[in-house]
Amino acid sequence: MGSLVQGVLLWMSIGLISCNILELGPDFGDQSKLEQPHLIMFYAPWCGHCKSLHPIWYELGNKLSRHPVTVARVDATLYRTAAETFNVRGFPTIRLIGKDRTLDYVGDRTTEALSEFAIKGSRPLLPRVGSLGKLRDLQRSDDVLFLSVGTTDDTRKCLSLVSPQTVHETIIAEVTNDGVVKLDKEYKAQYINEVTEMRADLSISKSSGVLVLKDEKVFEYTGSMDDCLELVEWIKSERFSAFQVGSYPVIHPLLFLKYKIVFYFGEDEGRISEMKKLSSQRGSISGDFHFIQVDKAEYIENLISAFAEVGSIIVYEPGTEIYSYSSDPNKSIKASVEQFANKKATLYGGTGFWPGTKKVWYRISSNVLPLFYDHHL
Repeated sequence: MGSLVQGVLLWMSIGLISCNILELGPDFGDQSKLEQPHLIMFYAPWCGHCKSLHPIWYELGNKLSRHPVTVARVDATLYRTAAETFNVRGFPTIRLIGKDRTLDYVGDRTTEALSEFAIKGSRPLLPRVGSLGKLRDLQRSDDVLFLSVGTTDDTRKCLSLVSPQTVHETIIAEVTNDGVVKLDKEYKAQYINEVTEMRADLSISKSSGVLVLKDEKVFEYTGSMDDCLELVEWIKSERFSAFQVGSYPVIHPLLFLKYKIVFYFGEDEGRISEMKKLSSQRGSISGDFHFIQVDKAEYIENLISAFAEVGSIIVYEPGTEIYSYSSDPNKSIKASVEQFANKKATLYGGTGFWPGTKKVWYRISSNVLPLFYDHHL
């Protein structure tokens, strides 16, 4: 009797949770008709990874039930037209789809990570800021915040060219000239009280412009407001903090920017503190670098196709795929950065024949040989 009651309760709980999941059918495909963004899992019944994701999807539907986003799923083998419309090539495929955006998800398949992705991805593209409280709310939700001040129709057209994926990764907000004067006074007063060494300035040098608030500083776009391409490229290049804790979703977008990347593989507080200090020195040599602390060797090793020791420092240039490597605990991160910048470091990697051969051997030694030895033993 007890097991029967437990089974009924379990069935009821699953039913209640799944009420927050929308099952999509054959008529789904016109995203212009969506009233709010949909976080959709395209799945196949035979897919093992999909089966593992279903319980998380139920949790996600429950967690996001009060947010302006619909958690949904569709059997892509049963409704192939929907899968073809959204170019689904594998399972599970997770996308946030709305009237004005289609965002691909590539992060960890956890309730927390997926929830953060959905909430950020469903934000309005140009929210208005009229008070310090609103500004603080936006800053609490993201490390990087762009402010468009005195926004003209031409500026709005330029900002509309910023890809939805980029908008998802940060916030671009709109504020009037009068509003920014008020915000500027309140912002500086609050920071002078809280962080005495900082003097944040929200004012701009022109009647209209774009600011970015990141790394506890404010930077102004100094290019032409008439050059949409230049403005969009500036936003793309500024959309990440100079120091981050690394994972694949953090590292991957940085590989397409102009910055070199400094990796520290370890958890030593002194090293991390040095990285944070260097990341704040904009205008110096270290201003051309992004700093990432990682706790898993695979994030670095897959990039450089070589094994990395705990405590190592790797300075990596994405365009050329060259890097320097140091595992010397007595060598500062600053020294590694300066040697790389001044072309005095011993360099590895690259894109030629021998580096390519080395990458192939690394993949064999790290993936194939362990399987051979395990089988042999």
